Amino acid sequence: MARRIVVVGNNCQVAVLSGCLGFLAPDARIASVEPATFPQFESDPRRLLEAVAEAELTVCFPFEAGALGDLTPLRIAEAARLYVPVPTIVFPAFHPDIVYIAHKGGLFGSPMGDYHSALIVYGFARGYSVEEIVSLFRTEVFSRIGYLDGWFTNRDSLLAMSRAHGSNLDRLFAGWMRRGCFMHTINHPKLFVLADLARDALARAEIPARTAACEDYLPDPLSGSVWPVYPEIAARLGVPGSTTFKPPLGGLNFLVDAGRCIELRTMVEGSLAIYAHTPKIAAHCDRVQSWLASAEIRDTLVPVAG
Repeated sequence: MARRIVVVGNNCQVAVLSGCLGFLAPDARIASVEPATFPQFESDPRRLLEAVAEAELTVCFPFEAGALGDLTPLRIAEAARLYVPVPTIVFPAFHPDIVYIAHKGGLFGSPMGDYHSALIVYGFARGYSVEEIVSLFRTEVFSRIGYLDGWFTNRDSLLAMSRAHGSNLDRLFAGWMRRGCFMHTINHPKLFVLADLARDALARAEIPARTAACEDYLPDPLSGSVWPVYPEIAARLGVPGSTTFKPPLGGLNFLVDAGRCIELRTMVEGSLAIYAHTPKIAAHCDRVQSWLASAEIRDTLVPVAG
């Protein structure tokens, strides 16, 4: 009889971690539980708790009550035979320019889906041209607004959050950094990151795992959007940099992916075309509002002449 593993959470990393567990432990039956799949338990928390109690291993991301009825990680931990907490990987240090812009319960869109460039939004609010906005992407500006100084703060925040949830990422984090940039965006880790979390969970449960690497055999579902590490930031962090953006698109198609990547100027042009229909978009972005309110920052966030 196949061993059973339950993975519970409320973010896009749940399904990917579940897939990694399924690959690494091919004799296991994996139940991936998030709001989209919760109805398989008839939206009844008691049925999910029964499944957790029967499973050899339960892997749980942090989430708030309400996402899965009245369940919380604590209730799941109390019901589980073996409970392994895993952190949600959010790490903005490689991509500090990314912001979300919420309005009336939803999110404004850009050429990069829900992700926006704070610098482009700022340039739009100031009425700058495409060329002027592109010129904002330089070391002097990045240094003034803190884009070059976020590494230690973001590292400490991720490790502290992980410990608060009951996991210790110190060893895994060090390994990720040795592999360069380990994030596609601020909240989409590369496949090997979630594979490491899956392998670590199996080890803690003493469940045998394949030695093969997930990333050598599986496509990366979270690579649908890729935000570049700007060269000036990359130089500070010791990783390769670029200004090439990969806009989101459903599915994984190599030729389509290759053809839809865009450079910074095109990203600026596409963003301005969208923002033209929402001229007050900057009013909904706290970071941009703080820049606009500071004369000192406004004196730095200016285009390069010529």
